Amino acid sequence: MAAKLSSTHPSVMRAVHMVQSQQLTIHEAASQFALSQRTLYRALRGKQPGTRYSQLLQQKQQLESQLRQIREELACIQKDSYATHN
Repeated sequence: MAAKLSSTHPSVMRAVHMVQSQQLTIHEAASQFALSQRTLYRALRGKQPGTRYSQLLQQKQQLESQLRQIREELACIQKDSYATHN
């Protein structure tokens, strides 16, 4: 039978810290991804004519949608983590 651990138990606190560190790393990676995509988009937009521009615009919108999904998933993880440990 498993013992119930309090939220102040050292192993619980270590687990929470590990999850929070991973969330921060994922968030930083998502932010860097968005920044690099915007930089690439600006560079290509200046060099490419109309059709290519519309392709890049569509690609940019897809990437932004993916980033929104990542952020939503992170928010859910954070809510679940908070609910689990409080």
